Amino acid sequence: MTYYLLANPNSGNLRGSDKILKLINYLENTAIQFKLFETSAPGQERNLISKILNKMNPQDQIVIIGGDGTLSLCMDVLPAKHPFAYIPTGSGNDFARSLGISMDPIKAFKSIQLKNEVEFFVIGYDSTDLKGFAVNNIGIGLDGAIINAANSSKSKTLLNKIRLGQLTYLFAALGVLFKKKGFSVRINEKEFDNAFLFTLTKHPYFGGGVKIAPNASNLNDLINLIEVDRIPQVQIFSLLTKLARSVHLKDPRFHNSTSNQFSITLASDEPVQIDGEAYQISTGSKLHVWTEKRTIIK
Repeated sequence: MTYYLLANPNSGNLRGSDKILKLINYLENTAIQFKLFETSAPGQERNLISKILNKMNPQDQIVIIGGDGTLSLCMDVLPAKHPFAYIPTGSGNDFARSLGISMDPIKAFKSIQLKNEVEFFVIGYDSTDLKGFAVNNIGIGLDGAIINAANSSKSKTLLNKIRLGQLTYLFAALGVLFKKKGFSVRINEKEFDNAFLFTLTKHPYFGGGVKIAPNASNLNDLINLIEVDRIPQVQIFSLLTKLARSVHLKDPRFHNSTSNQFSITLASDEPVQIDGEAYQISTGSKLHVWTEKRTIIK
């Protein structure tokens, strides 16, 4: 048996390369057969998955190594019925946290060797602008604007080089938090006229461990919608405090609903983040989301 490793060394604000090297040294020292396929630029996951599927035998195993964004891009092209394994090397690692996957690459790999298959659900999405699958969440408005601002920040490259890349998102959040305006969105039959935070999530975690939807689970087919209207600036930090303590859903300003599918129509162009990657949804676009079953070896 051969383990086919699809790895993103740039994950985790460039810390991913250290974990990959640690794993490779372990595999070589224990004479475990593997073939390594590394990304060198964003978006290469599609071609690498295709190469791996063409080369591997039925008894071989795909292991995806990277952050949540890497895993999400792989889900876009990996056939739904094809089991895979995952070793987290990102900065947030919310998906791994949701399924109890070890953050240590060697411990995670040893668990993979036990061949324990677990069925879980991802979010499928489709619109005129976007199409694919998300393993964590889709955020329109606030978190989309934060990711977009962080990715376009002039300081991001420097902070990544000195391994302080997460500060980019903190600075971006502080800049966006008070500038982002509310927006109008229709979801199924409900209208939100002044939405500010609008997130569809498949499991509890958001932003590197914050429990935005404490009762959510990717072991069932339900998607959780969390929405907050734009509120006065003086009230924002009190809501963030409740969010950090996972007691926010008791606050009537938070809207929470669940369904296995949603249809979303926007009245304006809005930034969107999908598993930490920045995109844009245009005015009038209808975004349809649903769930799809996948199998992970963990």
